This record gives sequence, structure tokens and C-alpha cells, in this order.
Amino acid sequence: MFLVTRDGVEGDVAFELRRLSALVEDLTRIAEGHRPGVELADAPFLDNYAPTFRMGPCLTGLVQGHPRVRGPAVLTSALWAYSPELGFARTLSRYYRLGQPLTRGGGP
Repeated sequence: MFLVTRDGVEGDVAFELRRLSALVEDLTRIAEGHRPGVELADAPFLDNYAPTFRMGPCLTGLVQGHPRVRGPAVLTSALWAYSPELGFARTLSRYYRLGQPLTRGGGP
């Protein structure tokens, strides 16, 4: 997010535009039938996960291999593509490889 004021724009606009462009590129490829393979090689692994909401849909779960979050629990950025059947999710920030969903009992 960046802030737009009368005096200009505050925040890292270039970063946000790169992140959104990468998301649009990935969503376009998914919509055209591409299924992530090599993109998932270094993606964080999210286990014991469940869909949830912030200001919109996201995921929560136990994460491994995230470049910034050391976990164990994480609340992802906004969820844009979700395929529990194929084992992946694409959030605003990155792909995730999906493990097992959270069980009703709540424990791993």
C-alpha cells in the first residue's frame, strides 16, 4: 500500500507495482490453464492450514521456508488463487505449497 497525499505519493510505489504485476502475470497464466510446478520448488510450505479473512480471504497455518516469517504460525497476505486439490495457493505476495488442511479438532 502507498499513501497518496496532496504533496505526492508516500511509500515504495515501485515495490507495490512489481508485486501486483507479478500477481497479475501469475493469475493470467493460471486462468489460461497453467498449473504451477517449478514455481513451487522454493515456495513456503503451509501445513495445518485453514482459509480465513483479514480484509478479504487469506490463509493461516504452520509455515516452513518462508523468506521473512519464521513462524511457526502465519497469516498470509490476500488470497488470489486457491487450489487445495492441486496443493497450491497464490497470495498477493507469493505462492504457497499446501499440506494438510486444519482438522475440525484444531490440532495437527
